Amino acid sequence: MTSLRLRLFLLIAAATALVWSLAAGWTILSARADVERVLDARLREAAVMVASLGYADGAPPINTANPAPIPLPSYERQLSCQIWSVTGNLLGVSEGAPAQALSAGQPGFSEPVVDGVAWRVYTHVAPDTGLRIMVGDTLAVRQQLITGLVQGLLVPALIGLVALAFLLWIGVGRGLGPVRRIAEAIAARAPDDQSPLAVYRVPGELSPLTQEIDDLFARIERLRSGEKRFLASAAHEMQTPLAGLRTHADIALRASDGPTRERALERIRQSVDRTARLVRQLLEWSRHDVDRAPPGGSAMLGSAAQIVREELAHLLEQRLVTLEITDAARAQSLQLNQEALVIALRNLVENAALHGPEHGVVTVDAEQEGFAIKDRGGGIAPEDAAMMLEPFVRGPATNLPGSGLGLAIAASALAPQMVLTFERSDDGFCVRASPVG
Repeated sequence: MTSLRLRLFLLIAAATALVWSLAAGWTILSARADVERVLDARLREAAVMVASLGYADGAPPINTANPAPIPLPSYERQLSCQIWSVTGNLLGVSEGAPAQALSAGQPGFSEPVVDGVAWRVYTHVAPDTGLRIMVGDTLAVRQQLITGLVQGLLVPALIGLVALAFLLWIGVGRGLGPVRRIAEAIAARAPDDQSPLAVYRVPGELSPLTQEIDDLFARIERLRSGEKRFLASAAHEMQTPLAGLRTHADIALRASDGPTRERALERIRQSVDRTARLVRQLLEWSRHDVDRAPPGGSAMLGSAAQIVREELAHLLEQRLVTLEITDAARAQSLQLNQEALVIALRNLVENAALHGPEHGVVTVDAEQEGFAIKDRGGGIAPEDAAMMLEPFVRGPATNLPGSGLGLAIAASALAPQMVLTFERSDDGFCVRASPVG
């Protein structure tokens, strides 16, 4: 993958080269126009100066086949000058000028081709004598001057561009120094070190990055602490049913009479059920905590409650509990993932069936944009409500089997769309799931 330093360098260099090229192009065009303007002004001034020398129309014409140069004022060698009379006689010519007329004689600038050579010529007509003074230089000479000027501009510019690229490469490298320091600080950390980064002189643009890294370390620390607490609590909870299994298995093996053996086998079955329920809850908690179901979707409360009734049929029959689903609940549609709703309902109904009275009724009812689970049990004291949503926390006065995971799993499955609240009354206990906000 391309390094960040190279990417930044290429972006800055490309932008600089583009601006530099546009500036160089503008400079060349402007310099070319200025040179053309200066050279044209020189032609005009030379023609006017020659006209002031006082050549007469009666002067004898010179030999055009092998013209003898007439001394003219000294000016640049690239210029050629001709003096023509009104009658068409060549009165004077500068050294190196062609014998053929440089222009058709019309006043002003023209670009004729004489003997295969392109010229830029200015023709001046003297107002008092009618003499035509033609002063010109070849376009090749002009192009040579312009090329020399452009080279004089571009060569230093290219050298400066190379020097700028070198400085940019060094500057980008130094500018990325804080990023390297952050990377070095992270690389030097121990795997179990989640303390904040100690990187000083961090630019303002990188402060959000270091803050997010520190927040990530803090979340990882909380997650690791939660995992340690979860594993310790899970191991502790598993000890009780496993110990019961071992004890009642020994009793069943040593029992000599049928009733004792049957009671031991019944206790073994209860321990197996408790262990299976604990393992299921642990799996639900782990899966929903690590890979939370997506928040989108829509689910029917009645359909989810019917699934829970079928899954908990054995427990409901054992506890002689009736699960009622009201008509309002059957028609209620919730903005929840179907799987999350089933998990929450199963744990809430299971808690109500286990901790409520036998021969009782657990009701699934609809609330405004939510639902409620009602039973005839004593429920949870208001001061214990927040604590009971933590994993492996059980009511202080309960002697019934359980792992303390049911409410925590339900709350986790409904988050972040819904929250659980508890209401205790003379008629029983109610757990409400209401939308957040």
